[in-house]
Amino acid sequence: MKDRVQVARELLGRIATVGAVAMGGFLLLGCQAETAGQTAGAALRTKWGEPDLMGVWKGPKLGASPGQDPFNLTQLERLYRPEARARLTQVSAKNDPTLNCVPPAFPHAVMLGWPIQIVQKPKGMILLTEAFSSFRNIPTDGRGHLSSDVLIPFFVGDSNGHWEGDTLVVDVVSFRDAWLAGSKDKPTTTSTGVWPTSEALHVVERWRRVDADTLEYQALVEDPMMLTGPWNTPKVTLKRQPADKIEEVKCLVDDPVTPAPSYLAQFGR
Repeated sequence: MKDRVQVARELLGRIATVGAVAMGGFLLLGCQAETAGQTAGAALRTKWGEPDLMGVWKGPKLGASPGQDPFNLTQLERLYRPEARARLTQVSAKNDPTLNCVPPAFPHAVMLGWPIQIVQKPKGMILLTEAFSSFRNIPTDGRGHLSSDVLIPFFVGDSNGHWEGDTLVVDVVSFRDAWLAGSKDKPTTTSTGVWPTSEALHVVERWRRVDADTLEYQALVEDPMMLTGPWNTPKVTLKRQPADKIEEVKCLVDDPVTPAPSYLAQFGR
């Protein structure tokens, strides 16, 4: 028979073996969890290490009417300078550029609730809009804008971006005929539906990937010739769409198949 000392040694050995196996399993689970976390994080970044904003995204429609103002246009309306309003006596809701199929600039474009598509490359990004089909070419290397004497005004402005952590900050200037909202957007009973800007318009956008299916947008709008101060838009949440590309949807004034009035009716125009 085994003596007590030998039995005790065998028992301690078995306990140590079981403990090692348990500890090994715990460490393996820990490594698997860490690897899974790294994989999930990597899925939100491009191969070259930037936050991955690519995909087709869609936010809610944010039109305004009395008692319903999700884009806080009431605040924007208060910011218009009285003298600017006086100069605009000849401007009416009929002058809304989108009524002539002119693509709206952001942040107005994000209010429409139609899909956008983002395509990234190292040091650059292309943003495509399905509504009023347009595109923005956005360098993300922080190069800055061209000098004002050679910069050409665009309907969607001239964009340049840089990364601040996981947020893409896009600086936009040199707009042409940009409105900050549409002619049907009237947050109060006295609103005129007139939201024009001047050549001094300056927009700073912030784009951030929240999770696998969520993209967040917010903009700071400045126009010292038209507004008494900056206007911060509310944050807009855009959700990932199952489609891998947007469609071609054109607004053409003289299109016999889908004339502008039929197209614009989709936006309440």
